[in-house]
Amino acid sequence: HGILGAAAMVALFPSEAILLRILPSRVGLWVHALMQILAICVLVAAVGLGIHLVQDMSDSDINSHFIIGLVVMACLILQPIFGIIHHEKFKRLRRRTIASYVHLFNGRICMTLGIVNGGLGLWIAGASDKLKIAYIATAAALWTLWLLTAIWGEWRIWKMTPRPCRRRKLRSPTSWTHQLGETSF
Repeated sequence: HGILGAAAMVALFPSEAILLRILPSRVGLWVHALMQILAICVLVAAVGLGIHLVQDMSDSDINSHFIIGLVVMACLILQPIFGIIHHEKFKRLRRRTIASYVHLFNGRICMTLGIVNGGLGLWIAGASDKLKIAYIATAAALWTLWLLTAIWGEWRIWKMTPRPCRRRKLRSPTSWTHQLGETSF
């Protein structure tokens, strides 16, 4: 349960979000989508094992880990739907919509909450200090890398978005389109 949960929340979800930002747009989009589906499958398996483990227990600490895990899984199962809606609307409108922000923030909140829940699971399981330190170090490193990549991606979008004061500097709509490029994130 713990290994699958950590693989999904600490390795797969952050990696697919990072790759989305650093790979060329079409390649990044496909890698993001396929890895997200894989991560969700691994997470569902982890939650299934967690349900099996918790059936005979009644500790309130275990219940909090269990409930957080179920909520994170339920929200992340919806991620591909939000992502498809975002992508289809973005292709048509060439701007972010409410679906875009739901997809972004649902993913960001769930990824962070899932990583924290993994630490809670290690504490509940009475894991060794070495294992806790290894989890925290790995999770913190990947979470930080993911956060920095997300900030960089948002900065790139902000930089390429025409502003009223920037429009005066642009010579024609053609040059604006050329500067904006194919970025859809």
